[in-house]
Amino acid sequence: MKQLGSVLALGIALALSGCDRPPETPSKDAEAALPTPVDTAPASPAAPAAAPAAQDPAAATGPARLDGYGPLTLGSTLDEVRAAWKAPLQGEVPDDYCHALRPEGAQAQDVILMIEGKRLVRYDVRNDRVNAPGGGKVGMSLGQLQTLYPDRGDLTPHKYDEKGHNLRVRPATEGGALINFEINGDGNVSAWRVGQTPQVDYVEGCS
Repeated sequence: MKQLGSVLALGIALALSGCDRPPETPSKDAEAALPTPVDTAPASPAAPAAAPAAQDPAAATGPARLDGYGPLTLGSTLDEVRAAWKAPLQGEVPDDYCHALRPEGAQAQDVILMIEGKRLVRYDVRNDRVNAPGGGKVGMSLGQLQTLYPDRGDLTPHKYDEKGHNLRVRPATEGGALINFEINGDGNVSAWRVGQTPQVDYVEGCS
């Protein structure tokens, strides 16, 4: 009986000592075999594309500008005009009254320069080869013009054509030049001009 009691006591002691063993630490090989955690966080949204820069509705698309034409600037003296143009200009300016100058050669039919007080005060275009500042041109309809110049265009009667009109585009800033589109009885642009006031409103030009 003593032997049986000793065996039972030993078994109980071993069982209790097994309960006190610290948990086994997995080996490095076992850790390597574990799957790598996957990041399930949503990706950050891509930055929105930058909006295109707004364009000035009266921006130049050719030689014609609100402040001048080609190398010329409105307000320049006659000497400055001749020096900047470089090529000969047809016409004489004997005094301070209104006079017209035209280029020679290939540009002879493109533009007419108005000189008054021996300064460049306006220019006229009567063909569809040159766009006005903002995109208007000879041959366009009134509706097309009003789309291009929606906020600053004033429609007025034509002096000589009962069915015609003028679309007078006011400057965006005070003191700037105006654009005047002549619209014939068919509703299309026949000519346009850019200039300072009051010269831009001379219906007969320098006549």
